Amino acid sequence: MLSKPKILLLYKNSTYASYFLSSRRRFAPLQGLFNSREIQRFRQTHQNHFEGLSYVEAVLKSQQLKFAKICRGSSVDYSRFDLVISFGGDGTFLEAARNIKGQLIWGVNSDPHWSVGRFCCGTVENFEPVLKSVLKGKFVSKTFHRLRLTFNDGAQRMHALNDILICHQNPAAMSRYYVKLGHTKEEQRSSGMWISTAAGSSGGIHSAGGRILPDKSPWIQYRPRELHRGRGVSYQLKGAVLKSTQGLSVTSLMREGAVFVDGSHVRLPFSFGATVKINRSFYPLKVVWS
Repeated sequence: MLSKPKILLLYKNSTYASYFLSSRRRFAPLQGLFNSREIQRFRQTHQNHFEGLSYVEAVLKSQQLKFAKICRGSSVDYSRFDLVISFGGDGTFLEAARNIKGQLIWGVNSDPHWSVGRFCCGTVENFEPVLKSVLKGKFVSKTFHRLRLTFNDGAQRMHALNDILICHQNPAAMSRYYVKLGHTKEEQRSSGMWISTAAGSSGGIHSAGGRILPDKSPWIQYRPRELHRGRGVSYQLKGAVLKSTQGLSVTSLMREGAVFVDGSHVRLPFSFGATVKINRSFYPLKVVWS
């Protein structure tokens, strides 16, 4: 029961605010590239988003709940909070999901007509009744397993809800790396290596030939994409679904490699000799589902 939880309200900025209302006016020339109907669509989405955010704040205040309202992309100490409410779409939800451990998270889709929000069961329409259910501890939750990334340079561990892509930072360049699974280690040349959770199995790794797994599955999956087929070259580690106790490691053979976490927003440098170990996180994500 969370009668008086410490709440983080993480929200995204709107496309209209970022590109048309920027104080720096870097994007002002873009206004000539869109007709009035298109600009009105951006403006209406912006208005829906911030009207919804104001409503969510008002409901939280009416319940006499203390909360911190912070824009996505800001530095946040997530350990201070018991409940994280993401207001936006999946991108905002994923940012929060990467940074929490045992806290409860609730995704609220700020504009279901515009945003996909796969992980967001909340909307402005159902926010107040679901919030009351959460405070009483009478809500439905869903558990998603995550990936844990551990780097050999001592960098802080990171968690990924969907997937990671290990590749050259230049999409036109070949990715070179060692991959090790159990006692098998081999050098590969490809367009990169996908590693995903069950939650992320319907994304990029599926397009590369991977399997779609049930959301509740604790298994992880890896799949190299577009393996280089040189003369006399054969590969053993061409992709598989791994048991929850299994993991793998990847060592960079690239001067300018990168690890992309849950899409394109988080890009970690992965230079020659760097190694990352990937396995199932000890901290599954508990999500408010209704």
